[in-house]
Amino acid sequence: MSESIIEPQIEARPEVHLAVVRDTVAFERIPELYHRAYPAIFGALAAANITPAAAPMGVMHGAPTAAGLDLSVAVPLSEPFAHADDTVSAETLPAARTATLLLRGDYNGLAAGYERLNAWILDQGETSAGISWEQYLTEPAPDGDPALNETLLGVQLTAV
Repeated sequence: MSESIIEPQIEARPEVHLAVVRDTVAFERIPELYHRAYPAIFGALAAANITPAAAPMGVMHGAPTAAGLDLSVAVPLSEPFAHADDTVSAETLPAARTATLLLRGDYNGLAAGYERLNAWILDQGETSAGISWEQYLTEPAPDGDPALNETLLGVQLTAV
């Protein structure tokens, strides 16, 4: 991702209901999880006649371990998802003070974006609550310019 001129900020974020496919996955297998999860989620939403409330997300629970990253591929909804099955389940992100950073560019720069945001959080004297997320504000097109991607990163903070 290209360096964003937008500075991180702390904002109060509301509770967010999600339909998710959650798995612990090695970093190199993350794209496979997304490719498997989104068709399942959008299929379940269509079957239940539910419209997404916002752009899709990836939600990370805790820090990576030797087993990989605890990741929820997620679609925000206006109310709790009551149509869970063996693949798609419900999750809710709690309302929280959240540090955010808007990034523009290719997804290869996400790790650097998180590094920048986490360093900024420490500089502010804040502490992560163990949940971070990325929201894909633009839908990449197969023939599109990756430099135009916009992704909002968020790290929930502990209460003060």
